Amino acid sequence: MADGDSTGAGTGIALALSGGGSRAMAFHLGCLRALRNAGLLDRITVISSVSGGSVLAALYCHTPGDFGAFEAKVRALLRRGFVRPTIWKMLNSAEGAKALFYFLVIAGDRLTAFLVNQLLALLHIRARTRIGWLKQSLILRRASRTTILRKVFSSIFAGKPLSALRSDRPKLIIVACELQTKSAFYFSADQVASWRFGLASPDDIEIAAAVSASAAYPLALPAIDHRISFTSKDGVVSKRRVILTDGGVYDNLGLAPLWPDRDASISYHVSQYSRIIACRAGYGLEAAPAPSLAAARLTAVFESIFARAQNFAIKRLFDLKAMGAIDDFLHPYLGQKDERLAYPPDDMISADEVAGYPTDFSAMPDDWIERLVKRGEQVTHALLAEHWSSFTAKLDSDNKSRPSEKSPGHGDA
Repeated sequence: MADGDSTGAGTGIALALSGGGSRAMAFHLGCLRALRNAGLLDRITVISSVSGGSVLAALYCHTPGDFGAFEAKVRALLRRGFVRPTIWKMLNSAEGAKALFYFLVIAGDRLTAFLVNQLLALLHIRARTRIGWLKQSLILRRASRTTILRKVFSSIFAGKPLSALRSDRPKLIIVACELQTKSAFYFSADQVASWRFGLASPDDIEIAAAVSASAAYPLALPAIDHRISFTSKDGVVSKRRVILTDGGVYDNLGLAPLWPDRDASISYHVSQYSRIIACRAGYGLEAAPAPSLAAARLTAVFESIFARAQNFAIKRLFDLKAMGAIDDFLHPYLGQKDERLAYPPDDMISADEVAGYPTDFSAMPDDWIERLVKRGEQVTHALLAEHWSSFTAKLDSDNKSRPSEKSPGHGDA
């Protein structure tokens, strides 16, 4: 990741924020602090995010005021967490009863479908394969733990639609995974997009809805089940059912909309970027306890697929740089091996000091907030000093030669 002259790749800097619950929020806050101190944050043209990274990115692209106001809000939310407010809303409003009602109705619906399917199989009736109700419930799950979390997010984002995201901040692409089509689903201020469905209006979808869909970790939160009106590439308008879960299921690093080889005739949010910063709030090559029961084995399988996909994505960044498709990339990583940093600070928060924090949205103690934020800031600073020193020096020189410069808006780079 050494500095180098432009190789003809795109322009602009893209920032990807990985998933990882509140841990990711704190670590990424530190990364943003370092980028701001280096004069890079205002140069970023797009932020792509998943899960916990989406919560932080949406706060950055929505919160009024300066960076200090944003950081103060993030720290306050980390201290409070999102679990207790969600439980409180579940118990203190009709939302909990609605969620239970829909769970029981859909569970009964699926049990009935299973029994009918078994009966038809015993009777050798092949027509069962053509009965849609036997394959999937026709009932939308309009209330669940995830919709309650969405209401918590809605109070944080003041119920505003995606189109209300700040125009003086980078374009934000919040990534979710659509489970029927097994494809990426993108939310932004200018368009809500799925290459399988088309475009939807960002005026009709709340920031909170996008964030909760991106953060709906499937082992803990049900997928968002909703109908959205889309316009396809050939102009056909139709209302489609979408089942949205954690964007990390599709790509936990948030890099999906940033790859330079995507086809604009098929995909949406296609742009070329000269540099990519991929902030990753995961740990290193940790060994988990031996899984014994089925649930533990399934979790281990899920995490194994996650880890392999993320490692492949990082290798792809190396390959793209070698090919000249991007000029360079930076990979601030929570699990970074400290001994490989060329310029670690004297008061470096070590990887061991931040090991073991879970990927949930529970309230975070102040000491953990400070450690994770500082770790993100220190790792990012160290990597910038080692790999991007001449680039940041050039930016600093350019900044001094320009009296003022507009911050990037929502347009593609």
